[in-house]
Formats: sequence, C-alpha cells, structure tokens
Amino acid sequence: MSAEQRDQLVDDIVETQPALGVFVRRMPSDLMAGSWDLLAYSFQQAFEVLWDHARSDISGLLVRPLLLLWRQSVELAIKSAITELAAGVEPRPSHDIKDLFAQLLKERAAAGYCDDDDLAQNVVAMVALVQRFDPSGDRFRYPTRKGKPFEGIDVDLDQLFQAHWIITTWCEGAVMEIKETRFADY
Repeated sequence: MSAEQRDQLVDDIVETQPALGVFVRRMPSDLMAGSWDLLAYSFQQAFEVLWDHARSDISGLLVRPLLLLWRQSVELAIKSAITELAAGVEPRPSHDIKDLFAQLLKERAAAGYCDDDDLAQNVVAMVALVQRFDPSGDRFRYPTRKGKPFEGIDVDLDQLFQAHWIITTWCEGAVMEIKETRFADY
C-alpha cells in the first residue's frame, strides 16, 4: 500500500470517525487455507518485500520485524517440506527450526537420500545459528525476556537475504527431488 493510500485512510478515519465492522472474516474460497506450501511462499514474498524496504531504511527500525518474518518464513518452508514428504509434521510441532530441519533430513533419509554434501551442511549450520541466537522464537518479537532486555543486534541484510534464499530454496528442492524420482518410477 502506498503512503498516499495510508494517508487517505487516516484522513477518512479522522473525518468520519467510522465504526469499523468485521475486518477479518472467514472466506471459504481462500486458496491458502490448509496449504503449507502457499502459506510458506506468501511469507517468502513478504520477507522479500520488507527486505527491500529495510535496505533503504537507515533508521534500522525494520530490522527486527524483518528478522521475525525471516524466521517465520524459514520455519514455514521447513514445515511445508516436511508436510509434502511425510504427509504432515509431527504432532504438536515445535518452533525449533533446528529440530524441524533435522526432521526434514530424517524424512529424506527414509526416502533413501543422503544429505551430507556441503550445501546441506551449510543449511544445517545456518539453521543452527539462528536457533542458538533465538532459542525460544521470541528474540525478534519482544525487547525483553522475563524482564531482562535482549542485547542489541547487528545484521548483514545481504547475507540475511542470501541465507533465506538458500534455506527456503533447499527445502523446496528437497521436495522436488523426491517427487521427481517418485514420478520417474511410474
């Protein structure tokens, strides 16, 4: 939404002081409903849009929302891949992206794939880095944990983008490789 559109909406509120009705409602024809893949893709797109804005914003105010979106996008990409390969994530899936990625590797191993190459190990390392930095999944959402402030954050936005691309693309490729092999068998 453009700045002009937001300004117009605020002007309308100030001028008319409307009583807002239901602004979130059920939609039976929503294509994303129930689709891990489409939801993961939508978060990937949102990450990229916010990344574009964060690159040009010198205030740094978009970094934490970007990191939160990055983490959620990566988590959804991993869960989407697991769901495609295993017909669902484990009951009560966690937000621990390291454990989730290990589950994805386990599913691939069960299908006969060995992911001990450099790229897979680099993805494991990137996922582990973020999980160590944000073990509870709240580091980028809140300024404190149990009343104790989190330390500051310095982020290389270019490397963040590249890590996101590598991880999400690896997850998509992990599924495609198995599906292509299964399809070729028929």
